[in-house]
Amino acid sequence: MRWQANFLLTSAVALLAQGQSPDPLRFDVATVKPTASTDGRALLQATPGRLVMTNLALRRLILIAYEVQDYQLGGAPSWLDSEHYDVQAKAESNPSVKQMEGPMLRRLLEERFRLALHRETRQLPAYVLSIGKTGPKLQPAQEGSCTPYDTNSPPPVTRPGAPTVFCGFQRTPMEGLNRTLDAKGVTMAALATNLSRAYTAALGRNVIDGTGLTGAFDFQLTWSMDPPAATPGAAENASHADATGPSIFAALQEQLGLRLEPTKGPVEVLVIDHIEKPSGN
Repeated sequence: MRWQANFLLTSAVALLAQGQSPDPLRFDVATVKPTASTDGRALLQATPGRLVMTNLALRRLILIAYEVQDYQLGGAPSWLDSEHYDVQAKAESNPSVKQMEGPMLRRLLEERFRLALHRETRQLPAYVLSIGKTGPKLQPAQEGSCTPYDTNSPPPVTRPGAPTVFCGFQRTPMEGLNRTLDAKGVTMAALATNLSRAYTAALGRNVIDGTGLTGAFDFQLTWSMDPPAATPGAAENASHADATGPSIFAALQEQLGLRLEPTKGPVEVLVIDHIEKPSGN
C-alpha cells in the first residue's frame, strides 16, 4: 500500500501549499444570498479584509465588479434588475478596496452566477463636460476639508462618532426627485465619471472630462431628476411635485459654470453571454 501512502502524503503537501499560497483573486469565505433587507436601502461597505453589500441588484454588482456604467452592459436578462442580493466576503490577506470590488468580486460572480461575457466596442452617444461661457465657478479643495484615501490600499479602520469625509468621494443625498451632490477633494475627471455612473436616468451615456481643469475641488451641486413617464390611464402622481430644482444640465451651468455638450464616440461594452441564478452557497 506504499502508493496509497505516497498519494496521501502528496495530497497533504498540496493542501498545505494551498493554505500557504491562497488565490489572491478569491475570497477565503463568501456568501451570496437573496437579500434579507426589508427597508429598501442598499449598502456597500469595505473594511479591512471584508466586503459587505446589502440589497444590491445583480446588475449593480456586475457594474461595480467590471467598472462599467449601465449603458455599457448588453445582453442582460430582465431579472438582472429585479433580483437583489446580499454579499458578505472575507479575505485574510487584507486586500485593497480596488481588489475586492474588482477582480475578487468578478471571480465571485463568475463562480456563483456562472457569469460569462465578452467585450466589444460600439459607437455610442456621449457628453463632453466642458467649461461654460461665463467660466468655471469652482473653489479649489481646502486643506483639511477631507481625509486622503487610496483605493489601492487596504480600507482604513473607521472610528465611531462622526463619519470621516474622504477626499474624492461624492455623496448624493436624495429627497424625492431632488438630488444634492456634496463633493470634497474631487477632480473633474472623477465628476465626469460620477455623472456617467450615478445619473444614467438623467444622462444615459458616457461623460468625458473636457474641462482641462487640474487639481481637486470642493463643491455642492443641487438639481432634480425628471419624473418618470406616466403610466397610461393612471392619475397624475402628486409626489412628483417635489421636483423643485433645475435639471442636471442647468445646475451644472448655473452652479459650477460647466456644461454638457453632446458628442459620439467609441465605448467599450460588456455583452452577457450566460448568467444564471445561484443555487446556494
